[in-house]
Amino acid sequence: MLIKRFATAAVLAPLVVLGTLRLDNSLFNFALALVVALGAWEYSQLIQIKRPPLKTLYSAAVALAALSSTFCGPLLMPLLFVSAIWWLFNIIWILFYPKYSCCWYSSWTVRLANGFFVFVPMLAALAALHKQNPDLVLLLLVLIWSADSGAYFIGKAAGKHKLCIRVSPGKTVEGAAGGIITTIGVMMLYAGFLLKNTSSEQYVIFAILALLVAIASIVGDLFESLYKRISNIKDSGNLLPGHGGIFDRIDSLTAAAPIFYLAQELII
Repeated sequence: MLIKRFATAAVLAPLVVLGTLRLDNSLFNFALALVVALGAWEYSQLIQIKRPPLKTLYSAAVALAALSSTFCGPLLMPLLFVSAIWWLFNIIWILFYPKYSCCWYSSWTVRLANGFFVFVPMLAALAALHKQNPDLVLLLLVLIWSADSGAYFIGKAAGKHKLCIRVSPGKTVEGAAGGIITTIGVMMLYAGFLLKNTSSEQYVIFAILALLVAIASIVGDLFESLYKRISNIKDSGNLLPGHGGIFDRIDSLTAAAPIFYLAQELII
């Protein structure tokens, strides 16, 4: 499994980096919309949409809404604020699962709407970041990859205390702490070596930003794990060997992208 994981990452990561840096904003947004469509297709399976025509219709609707969000202009910040509040409610669901599952999963309306909240703000935030500077998208991706890798390896080596056993039994407190520390460390390297004349106050701000991204990435990961647990599905798909599906790869990004954009706009 680990060999497949590395092999897939070795192929996928350069493509993502090149696409982020080389594509113009319009093509980048369309590429994201395709990723969203694939992720929404997998999410539709988690919410028990079985028929291919309905899955196609739902995936297309989510992708179209996500792409349309790139034209929202002044509505971007309100959209991301609403997204942040929605993620706060999801934290409650994750922490107290299965106590409030009837509120999040019993209603078809809520299940369908959650798909839009998962994917639309993510694409809107990434598109806005890319328009500002593609390097910001790459920074966010590196931070998320650092959080994921740090949590995986430190959790494997030293994980003893379960983080959220009812939602994701494999995740540990030690792994989460390792992911957070790794993310902050990578951000400090970025601030120290790639930026000029970084002050002590800026280091603190960058550390806070990295902390928020790491926490958001954990929440996004746990949110997808929660849906997989309810649906009794191990992976959202099998498109990426060793990684599962597209949604399995972008679950952290769904929460981290809106939070990163909001935080860098408000505190930097």
